[in-house]
Amino acid sequence: MRGERYQNAMAILLTALVLAAVPLILNLPGWWFLWTPIMAALAILPALFLREPDLGTGPWSPAGVRDALASTLEGTGVSVTAMPDAVVARIQSLSMVRFRWRVTDVGTVLSYEVRPTRVGWALFAALVVTAVGSPFAIALAVALGWRARRFARSRGHAALAASAATSTPPPSDEVRTLLVGSLSSGLRIAEQAYDAQRKAYTDARVLAVLGGFVLWTVLLVSLFLVLNGVNLLTGRWEIPIVGATTGAILTGGALLVASRRRYGARLSRYLDWTSRLGEAMGREMARTAEPPSTASTVELLLEASTQVPEWLDAQRKAGLSADPGMAFATLVLSAACASMIVNALYAVLFGNLSTVPIWATVAAILAGIATWIWRRWRREEDARLAESRSTWDAHVRALRGRIARFLEEM
Repeated sequence: MRGERYQNAMAILLTALVLAAVPLILNLPGWWFLWTPIMAALAILPALFLREPDLGTGPWSPAGVRDALASTLEGTGVSVTAMPDAVVARIQSLSMVRFRWRVTDVGTVLSYEVRPTRVGWALFAALVVTAVGSPFAIALAVALGWRARRFARSRGHAALAASAATSTPPPSDEVRTLLVGSLSSGLRIAEQAYDAQRKAYTDARVLAVLGGFVLWTVLLVSLFLVLNGVNLLTGRWEIPIVGATTGAILTGGALLVASRRRYGARLSRYLDWTSRLGEAMGREMARTAEPPSTASTVELLLEASTQVPEWLDAQRKAGLSADPGMAFATLVLSAACASMIVNALYAVLFGNLSTVPIWATVAAILAGIATWIWRRWRREEDARLAESRSTWDAHVRALRGRIARFLEEM
């Protein structure tokens, strides 16, 4: 997890841990020595295992980096599993290192992640659950992370050196520079569209599950009241439970199927474009020829020009799903506003009318803050998308102008 995504994930996690610690502090202050290590472990372990530091950048193709990395690791006797987008090296029985690469406008960037093995995950879970083992889990995670960092840096730099030895440095070329710039801009837009829609798909599935649970609760209470009235002691729960469960499963399943149909093909298409643009950019930076069955870079860019509006629109339609940190802040403010409204309703029902203006005022303030945050984020997001579009258009115009000059010179 890189950059902003890592920061957002850690911010959400730490906020959730703080909210979870509040009732523990209020209700179990005398047992702090049990729950404090667990909270610390739940904060430190993700901070170590979610990081994805960069090892180096260079003008190499992704395939060349993958092959050099696999060869370097296998030459040292390390257990290696090569995948299309990563190379996994097993250090020992508790941890492994996953090397990944991505193509940017400055070259192919190699990065790594530290991951526990299945045995390592089981050991960490057992240590954290026992509470007294949480400090040992933290110490073990720090030790594994330090060892994996040394391993990744030494092996990763060796692989980059091997890849550089087999590559020829590209000379200065105006056309190639324009091609790489256009591919970089298109690749960035396609990746952002894929990430935004993938997060929106995840949110849709979460909402489907939550909607099914809410529907189950509503159906359960409604069916019980219809069949038994308010007689909670002698009422029969069998029929309400079966009916509510059946309705919730059918509704939740239908929502999950609908979300898959809505996002599945779109995500596959964006992922395919990301792969094609990344491979083309890697070839241009490494100055390797296209395979016989592959379209030229210029043809690929012309085809991508017809897709860019859809990619930008996909980011716009994803909304707050594309920004987990902002979505979480808006959710917290909305939940607090709803809580204030519920408190006002309770005050009306119990005749405590003097507190109603207070609850209503606080709810209005929270709603105003949430609305202001959303509107500001929306303006910044629209400006970012407009800048991405203008950057892409500038690259394409410059490339077409250079090609036109080349044809005139011919």
